[in-house]
Amino acid sequence: MLRVLVVNNSLKGATTTIGEFVGEGLTESKIEVHVKDVPTIEKESDLAGYDAYVFGSATYHGEMLPQMKRLLFLAEKVNLRGKVGGAFGAFGWSGEAPDRIFNTMYHILGMDLNNGLYPAS
Repeated sequence: MLRVLVVNNSLKGATTTIGEFVGEGLTESKIEVHVKDVPTIEKESDLAGYDAYVFGSATYHGEMLPQMKRLLFLAEKVNLRGKVGGAFGAFGWSGEAPDRIFNTMYHILGMDLNNGLYPAS
């Protein structure tokens, strides 16, 4: 069975709600899902052992939240190259966080965010 980790970082709860919906959808597809808040991920081993990763953050002043940045730096220490992934976020008007998470996952972590269509370089 596939194992997916959904990690969210929220300001007012909207990103958490989206993460829970992502988790519910994956669960309905008979996938083992673990939905967690960023503060519960403290060490590399908390990220290890999953087949796919979905990260989400609220956008605040045009950026992802600092805790999500910390998580992505931690993820660099875990070999996620080639793993399937995705990004999401809640925002009022600007919404840069999901794109920045996506770009970090793709360009820095080398993840497969296109589900095999365009392998990471």
